[in-house]
Amino acid sequence: MSLNLSKYYPILFSVAILFSIESLWAKEEVVLPEPSALMQYDDDLSVPLLNPEHAQWFTVPYAFGYPPIISNDMNLSAYDWNALDTQWVNMRALAMVAGDWSHFYQDETGMAQVGDLSRYDRFDIRGIRFGVGGTINFEQPWTYLFSAAINAVQKDYDWNSGNWYSVYDALIGIPLWGEYGRIQIGKMKEPISMERSMGLVFEQVLERPMHLDALLPSRDIGVTISDMILDGRMGWRAGLFNDWIDEPGLTLSQSNLIAVGRLTAVAYEEEQRLLHFGVGYRYEDVREGTLRYDVGPEQSFVPPWLDTGEFAAEASQTLNLELTWMDGPLWIASEYTFDWVDSNQYGDPSFHGYHVSANYFVTGEHRGYNHRTGTVRRIRPVLDFSEGGWGALELSARYSYLDLNDAAIQGGEMSIVSAGFIWHPRYDLQFHAQWSRANLKNPDLSSRTVSMQSETDILQFRIVYILD
Repeated sequence: MSLNLSKYYPILFSVAILFSIESLWAKEEVVLPEPSALMQYDDDLSVPLLNPEHAQWFTVPYAFGYPPIISNDMNLSAYDWNALDTQWVNMRALAMVAGDWSHFYQDETGMAQVGDLSRYDRFDIRGIRFGVGGTINFEQPWTYLFSAAINAVQKDYDWNSGNWYSVYDALIGIPLWGEYGRIQIGKMKEPISMERSMGLVFEQVLERPMHLDALLPSRDIGVTISDMILDGRMGWRAGLFNDWIDEPGLTLSQSNLIAVGRLTAVAYEEEQRLLHFGVGYRYEDVREGTLRYDVGPEQSFVPPWLDTGEFAAEASQTLNLELTWMDGPLWIASEYTFDWVDSNQYGDPSFHGYHVSANYFVTGEHRGYNHRTGTVRRIRPVLDFSEGGWGALELSARYSYLDLNDAAIQGGEMSIVSAGFIWHPRYDLQFHAQWSRANLKNPDLSSRTVSMQSETDILQFRIVYILD
């Protein structure tokens, strides 16, 4: 008999709303530790709370600065009107609202491949997300996070589906050993890939590279353990995942079992220069019998352009490699993903993709680095717009590629070039403008034998507001 805990999500969802509203008016006074107590921790190796792999759209590592938390790793908004702080519990209301406007320029071949996309020339809600996160103040504080998204605000929402919300994160973190060893239990992101681990407000361009969205699933239910080694120059995190709770009708033994891990290292660091390497591995025991890989053109609303369809498989293995170089206002990053599938029926196909991206702050800002999680931080403008400045201006460019053709599988092939800018007038506000050209090559949809190649230009704008 399977236990379906997903029916309790509406209760958690409602509780989160109440806590979010309540915390907006909480102003309880607390006493911060003496400054000398803060000096026992290095600048970027503070007591960890919520993990960026878990909290995707607000800034972490998460430290409220309230007893018993001691941290130099503050990366939150300056105000506290959304906080509730007591002797036993710290809580902060969290929210993100993002709106997109898109326009597509297609050639005739592109229309034959993916259809007329003029219905997507519009403004739509990219996401409305909210939640609560904080600590339970034992002698060694536990952390918790609940976050969800409202789906019903999107124009294509199907009111007959009943899925008006999605639970993104529902987890708790418990210290195990030392300063940084801990276990996380619940629904969270799998620990693989820097870009996958970071959230919407961290990305170098509007959306993640297509090879990561296609080959690396996002959130699952499971358990992870993490720690740091070599004086904080290396970090690791590994976990086991099984989505049987979210899969009605499946037992624990019938749902896919996933083992995944990530190792990161800082090979060089001096002032504002840093070289990061990372490697991740993922194994999936395909107990449900089939796999499918699909993805769109790095735009959130359109249907998939590359699609393997459902195909029989016994297991899959994925290797992900990371490289990041930061030098003052410059940030260069690349990842390569290789996925091979055990499928006797389809000839054991393998798929791969990669991206190379570069960002540069014209206004001179520098993104920090989180050693504990091996991720790049969100920035604070040097001259905040609300304080008389113009904020931060960031130029962005990326090339990405994905090939889903191999053996008996013909899922298509695509490359995308993107260029744009991000204006950060304040720490909690972003404006994006971006042009992309998608070169799509896939089999003819009618014969599945004749190769067709097209170019589609995509113009996108986004506004993002973050409350944390």
